[in-house]
Amino acid sequence: MTETNATGVAGALDRIPVGSFHRRLLAICGTAWAFDGMEVILISFTLPVLLDAWALSGLSAGLLGSASLMGMIAGNWGWGYVADQYGRKPAFQWTVLTYALFAGLTALAVGFYSGFALRFLTGVGLGGALAVDTSYLSEHLPTDRRGRYLVYLDAFWPLGYGFAVALAWFFLSYLPGGGLVSVPVFGAVESWRLLFVASAIPGLLVFVIRYGLSETPYYLARVGKVDAANERLRAMAAESGGDYTPIDADDIEPHDSASVRELFADGLRGRTATIAFAWFAINFGYYGVFIWLPQTFGASGTVPALSFGGITVGGVYSYFLLIALVQFPGYASAAYLVEKVGRKLTLGTYLLASGLFTFVFASAMPGAGFGLGIEGFWAFFLALLASSFFTLGAWGAIYAYTPELFPTHLRATGNGFAGGVGKIAAVIGPILAGALVPVGYVAALLPLAVAFALGGVVVLAFGVETMGEPLS
Repeated sequence: MTETNATGVAGALDRIPVGSFHRRLLAICGTAWAFDGMEVILISFTLPVLLDAWALSGLSAGLLGSASLMGMIAGNWGWGYVADQYGRKPAFQWTVLTYALFAGLTALAVGFYSGFALRFLTGVGLGGALAVDTSYLSEHLPTDRRGRYLVYLDAFWPLGYGFAVALAWFFLSYLPGGGLVSVPVFGAVESWRLLFVASAIPGLLVFVIRYGLSETPYYLARVGKVDAANERLRAMAAESGGDYTPIDADDIEPHDSASVRELFADGLRGRTATIAFAWFAINFGYYGVFIWLPQTFGASGTVPALSFGGITVGGVYSYFLLIALVQFPGYASAAYLVEKVGRKLTLGTYLLASGLFTFVFASAMPGAGFGLGIEGFWAFFLALLASSFFTLGAWGAIYAYTPELFPTHLRATGNGFAGGVGKIAAVIGPILAGALVPVGYVAALLPLAVAFALGGVVVLAFGVETMGEPLS
């Protein structure tokens, strides 16, 4: 194998003006990202239906809801390695096809075991897509815009959440028939099955990836395909209305095949450990807080009606909408700061703020007993809005930061390893929080706040800054 010297492809990319090519690429990668978000959250809307349909116990329902997260661990680790060995584009195609196919096949599940297996396999594709998508996009971006565009990529995630809400509303609430829908040829079909059939739509994106995208210039140069790398750079420059500087064989130096062990070799060990801990912390805190958010919200006390322009909007979902909307300025602020103050400072500070405001809204819960003078619904809700703002900003920053920590031949593997460690925490966080809920919501929320804060401390203390550095 070979690896590109940083002054080769990186220099060529930096001289291509940001234009229509980069916006088109962000739209395609972002659409795949949004579909990932849709597939992850969709099971939460169907669990109440499946509890009755399959007579699930609480434990079985919890395992079924976590099945895709468990699959994402394997997908993060396995597909990241595949992308480094065989290319970003083929791995991108196969991961999207995998999660779309098995999401659709979930419609055929007949009980817990088949449902768990199909959701686990869906997660294998989802985890792989997350690892490969960021690697693919990062290897097409100039140094001064890379962090910002990777934060923009993660901002597509809430759109996927919106897709999931819309599909669930249509199939589970809007369609008449008490959960049964008349379908020609098949007769009456349970609406949750049609919901999973509709969730296979992302499979169409495979054709866009196959015929609308090409392999990254970093990967092509690394494997010695210099002419193909130059053609890719030429096409990028032409679409964006600029010129490019071709690379030549002198820009390439020999490099052995990638190995997972290299992530823990001298020079990378510290980076790998630091970013893996950050991924563990953000997943532990985020999934622990947001999986239990509806129950936490109910336990916070009476929910007052919201009024906009004299129009009163009742119901808890109006608050959930505000919590989701505040995430977009969280992303926007992170996109600005990663290019102004750096990836390390932005991520570390946002994780610390996430921990602080999670502690504040825990302190505002009834019966918290901290004596801080913070109490009542509005103290709770405003702190929760701040926590949502900083947590989603931290998500954007960590996706901008991670690909830059690893060389080209290990980029997807490093992305996948850190993401896989994070998904272990995504499974553990909600389980621990659920186990502590009987003790009290304050006891359940405090470990999540501590995890956020520790992640920030570790990043600030041991992280390296990558802002302004070309990919190696």
